[in-house]
Amino acid sequence: MTEEPTKPAAKDFDLRTYPRLLWRYRWLLLVCTLAAGAAATAWTVRQPRSFEATTTIEYDPNPIRPLGQDVQDVADPIGQFWSSREFFATQNRIIASRSLAERVVSRLGVHQDPAFFHADPQTFQPRSVDETARLVLQHLTVLQVKDTRLVNLVVRDEDPERAKAIADAFADAYIEKTMEDRMGSTVSALEWLGDQLDTLRGELEDSEMALHSFKEEHNVLSLSMEDQQNLVAAEIRSFNQALTEASQRRIAITARVNRVRAVLGQDVLDASGTVFDERSGLQVLRSTLREKLAERQELAARYGNAHPQMQAVEAQVAALQEQLGGEVSSIVTSAEADLREMRSIEGGLRSALDDARAAGLELNLREIEYQRLNRQMENKAKLYEVVLQRTTETDLTRMLRTTHVRIVDRAVLPQYPVSPNNTLNAIGGTLGGLALGILIIVAMRFLDRRLRSPEAVEEMGVTILGVVPKLEGRKEAGSKRRARRLEAVDETELFVHAHPMSTAAECCRTLRTNLMFMSVGAKTAKVFVVTSTNPREGKTTVASNLAASIAQSGKRVLLVDTDLRRPRVHAVFGISKDPGVTSVVVGATDLKGCVVASEVPGLFVLPAGPVPPNPSELLHSPRFNELLERARQEYDCVIFDSPPLGAVTDAAILSPQVDGTIVVVQAGQTTRDALRSTIRQLNDVGAKILGAVLNNLDISSAEYGQGYYYRRYGEYYASDDVDSAAAE
Repeated sequence: MTEEPTKPAAKDFDLRTYPRLLWRYRWLLLVCTLAAGAAATAWTVRQPRSFEATTTIEYDPNPIRPLGQDVQDVADPIGQFWSSREFFATQNRIIASRSLAERVVSRLGVHQDPAFFHADPQTFQPRSVDETARLVLQHLTVLQVKDTRLVNLVVRDEDPERAKAIADAFADAYIEKTMEDRMGSTVSALEWLGDQLDTLRGELEDSEMALHSFKEEHNVLSLSMEDQQNLVAAEIRSFNQALTEASQRRIAITARVNRVRAVLGQDVLDASGTVFDERSGLQVLRSTLREKLAERQELAARYGNAHPQMQAVEAQVAALQEQLGGEVSSIVTSAEADLREMRSIEGGLRSALDDARAAGLELNLREIEYQRLNRQMENKAKLYEVVLQRTTETDLTRMLRTTHVRIVDRAVLPQYPVSPNNTLNAIGGTLGGLALGILIIVAMRFLDRRLRSPEAVEEMGVTILGVVPKLEGRKEAGSKRRARRLEAVDETELFVHAHPMSTAAECCRTLRTNLMFMSVGAKTAKVFVVTSTNPREGKTTVASNLAASIAQSGKRVLLVDTDLRRPRVHAVFGISKDPGVTSVVVGATDLKGCVVASEVPGLFVLPAGPVPPNPSELLHSPRFNELLERARQEYDCVIFDSPPLGAVTDAAILSPQVDGTIVVVQAGQTTRDALRSTIRQLNDVGAKILGAVLNNLDISSAEYGQGYYYRRYGEYYASDDVDSAAAE
C-alpha cells in the first residue's frame, strides 16, 4: 500500500498576484473605500469646530541683575541646572499642573461659564474649580521647541476667544507662580538669615569678652604675648649662661680645694707653690722658714743642738711652721667656703632656670588658649560678616521682582478652526476603507479552502501533470488588448481535435508529454484511470482530450467510459452509449463489437452501455478483468473515465487494477479537504497516483501567476497563422 504523501511546507504567497487579485474583487474594494470615506466625512461634518491659540514663552538663564553678577539670589531656581534637560521637562510639567490650572480657572471664571460645559445657561450650576481645572488641562498642550529654550502653550477650544484667553492666562499664571515662589523663598531665607545673624552677633560678643577676660587675667593688656615670650626666652638664656659660668667656677674651686687639702698632709715647704700663690704673705713665711732652717742647719753644724742660738733658731722655726700651718688651714677653710658658696650659687641659678622654663611652658599654654580664643573670635567675626552681607543682599533682592521666564509672543485670536480637518479625515477614511477592503480580500484569499492554482495543489503533496485553461466558447475573452488575438476556443468538449492550435489544446499536449515522461521505464504503464473528487469537475473533458492528444501522437488509444451511473463519453463523441462496457461484462457481446472509432484518427471509444443496478460489483467481476487485459493487449494506451471518488467508490475499485490514476481538480471549486480525502482513499486501496490535472483554470485571473505563459501559446500560434496567410 502506498503511503499518503507528506504535505510540504506552504510556499510564500506571490506578491505579483495581488494586483490581479485586487482587480478581481475591485467592486468589493470600491464599496469598502467609498463607504469608509463617506462615513468619515459624515462623522467629520458632525464634529464641533475647534480653534487653536498659542502663547510662546522663553526660559531665560540670564534675567536682569541690577545689583550685579556678584549678588547671588538665594531663591535662584536655576544655577547650573540649565545644562540639564530635566529642568525644561520639570518646568513644562509645572505649567501643565493642576494647581496652575486652578489659578487659570479662578482668574477667568471658567467654572462659571456654561458655554465651556455645553450646558443650558438657564439650568447651569457652577462647577468646582478642581473639576474645571482637570477639563482645562485636557485642552492644553505644552510643546518644547527643539534645540531652543522656547515653549509653546497650545490651547484648543471651540471658542476662539476663550482659547486665546486660556493660553495667555497659563503663561501669566506660570510667571506669577514663579514670582511668588521666588518671593516666598526669599522671605523664608531672609527670616532664617536674621535669626542666624542674631545668634552669631551674641556668639561674637561672647568670644570678644572671653578674650578680654583672658588678657586681663594674665596681664596681656600692657605687654603683648609675643613680648612676654621674648622676655622669658631672654631670661632663660641669661640663666643658662650664668649657670654655665657658675658650674665652671665650681669646678675650678673644687680642684683648688682638692689641691689645698692635699697640702695638709705634706710638708709646707714641699707643697706645690701654686697653692700658696694666692697669698704673698704665705710665700714670705715660706722663704723665712727656709732661711731659718738653713740657719739652723749651719748652727747645728757649728754649735750643736744645745747651743742657745740653736735653740733660739729652733724656736723661731717652730713659730714659723706653726704660723705657716695656720695660714694653710686658713687657705683650705677659705677654699671650702668658696666651694660651698659656688655650689649654693649654682643651685640658685639652676632653680631660677627651672622656674624660667616653667614660666615659659605656662606662657605657651596661655598662648594656646589665647590663640584659641582669638581664632574663635575671628571666625565668629568672619561668619557674622558673611551672614550680614548675605542678609543685606537678600533684603535687596526681595524688593527686586525678576524671574527666569518671560513671554515672547502672546496668543493671537485664531481665525480658522484646526479640527476637524474635513479633507484629511475624508482622505484618511477613504484610505482606511481601502486598507480594510484589501485586508478583507487578502483574508478571503487565505481563508478560502478552494484550490485555485497549481502551487496550491502541489502543497497538498500531489504532482501537477498539467493545466487545462478555462474554455469560453467562440467569443474572444479578455481585455481589448487581447481582442486582436486569433485564438477562438470552440464550445465543444473535444477542443484538442476541434482547435488544435488553441491554448487549451497545447495544454493537453503538455499533459500528454508529462504523462508519457512519468511512464518511461515502465513498459506496462499504459492503462490509466481519470477520476475527480466531486461531480462536474471536468474529468470526462480531461479524459477525452487527453485520449485525443495521445492518439494524435500516432498511438492507438481506447477511451473507456466506466462512469456506469452518469456516463457522458458517448455525448462528447456523438455516439450511442449502447452497447458498451456493461454489455461486454455481462457477456451480451464482445469488446470488438462495442468499440467505436471516433473522428480523431487512432482514437477508439468504448461507451458505458446500459446503466446497471450494481456498477461496483461489475467492476469487481472477472469478466471486467478480462476486458481490461484484452484492451491492454490490443491498444497502445487505455484511459478509463471513472466516477468521482467523493460520490461513489467505483474509482477506488478500479484504480488498483490499472497502471496509474489521474485526479482531476477543478480550479476554484475543489477544496483542499476534498482533495485530501480523495488522496487518502486512493492510498488506502494501494492505487498509484500519477498526479493531478488542474482543470478550468482562468489563466487571466489573479489566482495563477503563470497565466501569461499559457496565454502566449495562443499568441504564438496566431502569429503563425497570420504569417502563413500573408505568404499565401
